[in-house]
Amino acid sequence: KTDESAGGSAPSADAEMAEADDAANEVARAEASKLKCDGTRPTGFYDLIAVLTHKGRSSDSGHYESWVRNGDGSWTEFDDHAPSPKTASEILALKGGGDHHMGYILVYKARYI
Repeated sequence: KTDESAGGSAPSADAEMAEADDAANEVARAEASKLKCDGTRPTGFYDLIAVLTHKGRSSDSGHYESWVRNGDGSWTEFDDHAPSPKTASEILALKGGGDHHMGYILVYKARYI
């Protein structure tokens, strides 16, 4: 819409209000998309919940394993068919080098408030 009294080129007050409403609705939609279903918001902090490691001297040879954090905070190493419990200090040691495990893919989960 244009305001005829202003020569037909300026937007009318109704059009300006509609634009403002659209902008406010867009902001509200963006904020709502940050909410989880239960109304919580992300904190910007993340928890490490899984690690995929490679053990070997090259990507063409070696062995892949996964290390997963359980709901109680403990860790489990999955090496083929033999899962075994691990400590947090063992997870922090996955830095690679030679024939030791090297963190290859890290999986994080966002913390919410």
